[in-house]
Amino acid sequence: MHPTVSRLSNVSLLPTSLLYVPLLLITALLSACSFTSQQPATGVSSWDQHINSLEQLDQWQIEGKLGYRDNNDGGSAWLNWQQKQKSFDVTLNGPFGTGTTKIIGAENYAQLQRAGHEHITATSPSALTEFLFGWQWPVEQLQFWVKGIPAPGVPKQSLSHNTDGTLALLKQSNWTLKFSNYKKTGNWVLPGKIKGQNGDYHFTLVVKNWQSEETSRYQQ
Repeated sequence: MHPTVSRLSNVSLLPTSLLYVPLLLITALLSACSFTSQQPATGVSSWDQHINSLEQLDQWQIEGKLGYRDNNDGGSAWLNWQQKQKSFDVTLNGPFGTGTTKIIGAENYAQLQRAGHEHITATSPSALTEFLFGWQWPVEQLQFWVKGIPAPGVPKQSLSHNTDGTLALLKQSNWTLKFSNYKKTGNWVLPGKIKGQNGDYHFTLVVKNWQSEETSRYQQ
């Protein structure tokens, strides 16, 4: 027998199952790659559980940029907001003259601190923002709105959701709010942008960084 024919005959004698091994390995590798490339869902499976969970999130810090305007004026400021249960420290840099502007306080007490001005106190932080904007910025409700949920204990006129279950539109305390740019931050699904309107008054808050006790720092 010719040597070449002999070698071909030996190949044909290999078990048929061994011929499928490379194919099976390739299929397994492709399946593994497909699985590991999947990203965690950023939606909300249960709205009630989502609200209950975020209402318990009462120690956090955000950094971002705030834009504001009315029919006569407008501006923007870098914002750093630290919330520890009912205590808050809101720092605004950029507008309102030279230096840093701060609104600090707790329940039923707030103080406005500005460089070159005497400190002003009030029973609510919203009342103090009228010295800055000429109208009241809803600080009390915003501590919940920044988490993408309605403020508890305050009537809601209406709300609607995105297809993934996150809050899209909320009408509360005479404000119409639009939420967008949701990201999964640790265990939370949080909005990255909030636009609010109350008649002639408008604000846009773009959140750049989120930090809480439950999550590590997140940069959007």
